[in-house]
Amino acid sequence: MPGTVPNDIGARFPTLPCAGAPPYQKRRGCGCFTSVTGAILFAVAVLVLLNPWALHMGGRWTPALMWHGIGNLQSTTGAKYGLFLEVTLYVRSGRRSIGSGNNLSGTAKLCTPQGEIYPLTVSGHIKRVWLDADRKPLTLYFRSAKDAQPRLNFELLGSWEGQQLVLEDRGNMAMSFAPDGHAKGYLRGTNSPGENTTGIVHYATENEFATVCNSKSGNSF
Repeated sequence: MPGTVPNDIGARFPTLPCAGAPPYQKRRGCGCFTSVTGAILFAVAVLVLLNPWALHMGGRWTPALMWHGIGNLQSTTGAKYGLFLEVTLYVRSGRRSIGSGNNLSGTAKLCTPQGEIYPLTVSGHIKRVWLDADRKPLTLYFRSAKDAQPRLNFELLGSWEGQQLVLEDRGNMAMSFAPDGHAKGYLRGTNSPGENTTGIVHYATENEFATVCNSKSGNSF
């Protein structure tokens, strides 16, 4: 009918955007990223709340929940070892409650008197610890990789005394090392009777490991 606008004119002649106007884009949300970040921050907050001592290890502020240092271990047989140690807070997952079992994990490098360097994994626990790790009984377990040769396995006991980590082996390093300090392998050969190894580790970075280890040329990990 003359003067009447057809009902389907919008479909036949769609509205065009104005010149210079940006095309319509679907907005992308960031909810997933925000949720993951929030979950991570919440998990870290819970760890710190339940293990506040991890913020203060070795007489210093450790906001990364990590401590590392170098030092020498001296055996009563005369053997002298260099040690780099790095430990961090460890919380066991599963049904066991937080705080039970091991609460430390990390890595280490041990340098023998012969200049051989052995990379090791570390696990351990601090007993009766809450706000501060200072002077709390500590046990560290050192092990080589499962397929490593020679296989090494020993433990060191002690505690942080201010900024120093004071350690002793109570004779068990003799199960992996000969009296002269070379690595013989765990439970290989005979043990040195009455041997004891003690040492002090102070805060330092891995780059300073060379100061306590006269390694063989080209022997590095």
